[in-house]
Amino acid sequence: MGLRYSSVNQPTRSPVYLGFPATSPAGKSILAGREVAPDFPREWFEFSHPEDPNHYIVVDLTWLESTWSCRFGTPECHGIDEGFPVVGCCIHGAYLSDESDRDDLYNAVAEMPAKYWQLRPGEVDSFIEAADPVVLEPWLEWDDDQDSDDSEDGPSLKTARVDGACIFANRADAVTGPGCALHQWALAEGRSIIGSKPEVCWQVPLSREDEWVERSDGEQVLRTTIGEYDRRQWGGGGEDFDWWCTSATNCHTPGGTPVWRSMKDELTALIGPAAYAVVEKHCTARAALPDDAKATHPAS
Repeated sequence: MGLRYSSVNQPTRSPVYLGFPATSPAGKSILAGREVAPDFPREWFEFSHPEDPNHYIVVDLTWLESTWSCRFGTPECHGIDEGFPVVGCCIHGAYLSDESDRDDLYNAVAEMPAKYWQLRPGEVDSFIEAADPVVLEPWLEWDDDQDSDDSEDGPSLKTARVDGACIFANRADAVTGPGCALHQWALAEGRSIIGSKPEVCWQVPLSREDEWVERSDGEQVLRTTIGEYDRRQWGGGGEDFDWWCTSATNCHTPGGTPVWRSMKDELTALIGPAAYAVVEKHCTARAALPDDAKATHPAS
């Protein structure tokens, strides 16, 4: 008589929710243990801006108290494309936010010594000298979708791509090593990266979202939310990255400096000195709490 197995006695497997399809690059990275799944408990702190009672600030404490730090230019950065890890997340180029952002980049290029920039175009010096406002900067290009019927705002300017990545992304054989040329220059010469790099570059991985909402008394107020620029912040394409750093455990240092301190300048630029002072005071007081009293980032 053959053996019979009853499904009644078989253990039931608990479903594992990855937040992304298991077959997507995001799902595979999480399953491989390189990243944590995105949907974990978070704590948020909301307050009125000290200088504007109609401006509310909301910050993700779980992210700001995490010990994340950028690993670009080091072996710990796997890059968003596993076939080109040396350029980190700088494959697509950086979109410029406005004319002020464009002017800041122009000034940075004009001041940055050539030794920091491996892919510096040969015509940069003559372009700067000519200062012709009609000619497009040799380090910029129009995005690939500028003629698309779906583009509501028209074509966008972005940093040019050279050999599959941003023109400012130094490769492994650069004199200064791999990494962002603008970032390396700013650090080497004691400059702030704010204004030395395109706005999107110095903000990531901080996310800022502004939304006008109607308060219960009918008043329109501005709500600014500061959080983690995770895969979903990139839209549907975020799940196609082979790796992303904010949820990667190797980018969080146990006992390291929290983001609210390490990115003080960036946070101050995003919400202002007065609002940052409120965040600083609150996070300083929370530092005395045990970890089990806080919703800590699982990657930290």
